[in-house]
Formats: sequence, structure tokens, C-alpha cells
Amino acid sequence: MTTARALSLGFVGNVVTNPFGKVTGRLADLAQVACEHLPIGQIEQVLAGPASVDTLIVHLDHRWFFDVAPDEAAVARARTLAELVSARLVSASGTIILNTVPFVPVSSVESDLHGQLDALARINAVLFELARANERVSVIDAAGALAQIGFANALRERNRYLYQMPYAPAAVDALVECYADAIAARLRARRKVVVVDADNTLWGGVVGEDGVENLEIDSDYPGIVHTQLQRQLLRLKSLGILLCAVTKNNDADFRSVFEQRAMPLRLDDFVAYRSNWSEKSDNIRELAVTLNLGLDSFVFLDDNPFEIEEVRARLPGVECHLFDRTRPEQALTLLDGIASLRARNVTAEDLSKTEQYRGEAQRQELQRSAASMDEYLASLDIRLHITRNNSGALRRVAQLINKTNQFNLTTRRYTEDEVATAMREGSVYAARVIDRFGDMGIVGVAIVRGGAIETFLMSCRALGRRIESQVLRYVCQEEADPALRASYRPSAKNRMVETFLDENGFALIGSGSEGKDYRLTRGPDDTAYIHIVAE
Repeated sequence: MTTARALSLGFVGNVVTNPFGKVTGRLADLAQVACEHLPIGQIEQVLAGPASVDTLIVHLDHRWFFDVAPDEAAVARARTLAELVSARLVSASGTIILNTVPFVPVSSVESDLHGQLDALARINAVLFELARANERVSVIDAAGALAQIGFANALRERNRYLYQMPYAPAAVDALVECYADAIAARLRARRKVVVVDADNTLWGGVVGEDGVENLEIDSDYPGIVHTQLQRQLLRLKSLGILLCAVTKNNDADFRSVFEQRAMPLRLDDFVAYRSNWSEKSDNIRELAVTLNLGLDSFVFLDDNPFEIEEVRARLPGVECHLFDRTRPEQALTLLDGIASLRARNVTAEDLSKTEQYRGEAQRQELQRSAASMDEYLASLDIRLHITRNNSGALRRVAQLINKTNQFNLTTRRYTEDEVATAMREGSVYAARVIDRFGDMGIVGVAIVRGGAIETFLMSCRALGRRIESQVLRYVCQEEADPALRASYRPSAKNRMVETFLDENGFALIGSGSEGKDYRLTRGPDDTAYIHIVAE
């Protein structure tokens, strides 16, 4: 069994950072976290020094940038900070987390309010640009977190001068939550699918009883609650989340709403849907099979507590949330509060997810109609594009490594920085699949270093076509090492690959409680219907 990874955090800032150490409790289920609080005010020295932690959190409140009001000097200091961070990223490993700077009301002696707001916006713009240019930088929205509390409740200026800690307890808790989210986004697998109910969720009312024309889905209350939910779902789709619908309705009634009412969502925004009278758990299970995804990839929204409990009881891997249209303050923020849908960054594969999984549904339909499995596989016209040490694929490779659990020989996790190191020290192969139904994107990764395959994994949606064996065959040929080693390390979810190496030309040389070790013999057989394109 795998254990939680170890993670070291370092805090430095112009305020006392010890209260932020509570972040360890928020991350306990993801990592074994150790905190180090570096000397207060030593920001430049820490950034210029050697890396001693996996993640460095640099907390700077507004007083670090300006004493009285934001101005050009404050913007210049932000640029200097960005240069220091960029230089550290070149010379040291690890990630860095910064924070936005809030606008705090200043003395009435200051009259240039527009100039202050402009300078503050440019300070934060420098930080955002830094994060966009560097995958290893995150910026938490401290300004937004403090604004939600209200600056009068969040700040204690007297305590700044007495204890060098200007934040009230509520503000500390809010900032800790932001830091936990930013760190967790680099550690956890993001859920991939939102399954949503229709009646009284996508729209107000029951289409089979109220009729299409009487459904509430407009810009007035209560219809606006459903309109906003649809807008938020559409936004999630643009960020790579797949949308599905399950509804106890006649199919014609369900489809007629999209045909007759103007709404943010169209029917083709859903990668798949089920409108029938089956239990919703059965429909969700069927969707998981159709999309070739585990149930732990799904989030389910419904207005009916009974339906929520039915799915929760029968499909415990599905994350369920009640959409309560009678409480707009809850309904309008529901999706924002689902941490498992948040993404630190979005890859090109994420942006084309709906098309990719719609293609998967078409493949399944073709398979059902084919005379044999061989005929089906040959008809797909599979082309396998494999690159070695392609820095342009770094983000996607790290993402795939950290969210693939089932077809994963070792379940070893890597940060983007660790993947980059593996590229320098060995070989990182990225496998992209294209067939007659479209581009599946990068679906496989192999890392070879020191004469051993230390990571080999494949997205489950690419399985069942011997693609995984063909990738392994290519890796063995490229490495040209007759003594190439590989390992299987069992986890809670990767039992499906326990015999993969045995079946693909590797000989067992040792086994124990930690797993099995192998050495290459003949390697995998060729798969004639898969064409390899080396890039």
C-alpha cells in the first residue's frame, strides 16, 4: 500500500507566519506535512538562498509594498519580487506560493484614489503574470478572502505593531484555507465529470407536469438561480470538466426543453445524458462505463435529498451535493465550494475533454456493431505519437502522473519540477493517441532513469486496445538496454496492472511485501494495427 507523500512547507513574510501553520491539518489526508517558519522580514534573503523546502509560501501584506498608499515605488517593488522569484526558480527546485495584495482604505489625506487603485491593480498584475509564466508559482486570492470578511473585521493594525501579526483569527482561518486549496491543487486528482439533474435543478419546475413554456429559466427570481447554475456549468466545461445529465423524464420531454427554450446550456454541451425512469445510480454507473471512467471521477448534483442519498448509498465513490433552489445564497455558490473541481492550471487536453469523451462514446458504439474485436480495433486506425523529453508536454505529463491510479505500475507522484529533473537525468516519454474519432491527447507516460522504468502509466480511457503494450515496446526499443528493469508496486487501486509486466516480456527477479521487480527478456509483441509516429 502507498503512504501519504511527505511535503515540507516553508513560510516567510513581513508578518509572523506561525498562525498559518494550521494548514497542515487541512492537508492531512493528502500528505505528511512539515512546516518551517523562516525569519520574519527576510524575504529577499530567503528567495536568494538555497532551497530547503518543497513549497515556499511568501506572505506579504500591503505594508511590505507601501507604507501609506500604493504608488509607483510599490509597483517597482513588486517587479523586484518577481525577478527574485524567477531567479530562484532557475537555481532551486520546489514551488512558490504568493498572495494578492488587498486595497486597504488609507488616510483621507491621500486624495488620489484613482492613482492608488491603478497602482494596486498593477502590483497584482505583476504577480499574476509571474504565475502565468511559471508553472511552479501559485497566487492565492488573499484580497478576495479578506474582502469577504470585511477589512474592519479582518485587520488589527494595533496588533501589527505589538506582535507583527495584523490579522484577526477569522482572517487567519480564511488565508489558511486559501493556502490549503493552492497546495492541494498540486497534490490531488481533480474530478472529471459533473452529473446534473434536470427538473428543479437545470431549470425550475417539472417539464412533464408544468410544460416547457412554464419552466423557470430566465433572468428573474427564481429562474435566475437556474440560469446562473447553467452559466457556471458552462464555465466548468470550458475548464475541462465533462457535463452529463441524468433525469427521470421521458426522453422527448427532456430534449424539448433545449429545443424550445433559450438557455446558456445546449444539449450538445453534455458529453452524454440519460433521460429515463431508471434509478439515477444505475444511470451514473452506465455513464461511467460509457466514458471509461471510475466512479471517483464523478460529482452529482440534484435538488432531491432522496436522490442524493440513493446515489450516495449505492455509489460511495461519487461525490454528491444537494442543490437547494429555495436557498439562493447556497445554490448560487454551490459549484464554487466544490474543491475537487478546482484546477491549478488547465491543459490543452482539458479544453477538448468533451470532444474526446464524445469520441469515446462513438468508439463504444462501433465496438458493439463490429463483427469481432480484431475488426473493431483495426477499423479505429490508431496512430500513436510518442515524444521523449518534450518540455512542452511537462504540464500534462505531471497532471496525468498525479491523477492516474488504476493503470499505474508504481503510483509514484511527481511535481512538475521533478518531471523536469527526470527529463534531464533520463527519459520521459509522452504518448498521444489519435484515431478515426479524434485526438485523445496525451494518455500515457513512461519515465526511465538509471536503467529502470520507474513510472509507467496509461489513462484508463485508452485501455483495451493494446496501446499500453505498444508504448512499452517502443520504450524498450528506444532505451536499448537488455537489462532494463521495471517494478510493480501495489496500491489500493492498481491491481489491474499486477501481471502487466509478466504478460509483456519481462521476467520476475524478486518479490516481497513492497511489490515485484522485473528484468526485460523479450519485451512486448508488436501490435500491427497501431502505427507509431516518433516525434
